Amino acid sequence: NVRFIESAGDQNMKKYFMDLHVHIGRSSNGAPVKITTSRDLTFANIARECKYRKGIDIVGIVDCASPNVIDDISQLIKSAKGGSLNKNIASLIREVINCLKN
Repeated sequence: NVRFIESAGDQNMKKYFMDLHVHIGRSSNGAPVKITTSRDLTFANIARECKYRKGIDIVGIVDCASPNVIDDISQLIKSAKGGSLNKNIASLIREVINCLKN
């Protein structure tokens, strides 16, 4: 499902690898999330896999509005000090959570 985007007209445009439809299997506490997939497909594992192993720049996680997953994301934001999620990712996630709550 990785899509490669490139502009035919602008050679200086940045290129991104992305997957815009990833399902979370479980929350970090083991609770299934909507569509039960692998128990290893937690938010943190997906983010880590995309960033460090697959080279995916943008990922769309379709089950991220689940209350358990929002809790996972909140915990990752609180602990983001250059570890599994860098500050840019944590900032983006924080904005998404604010939108979901409002």
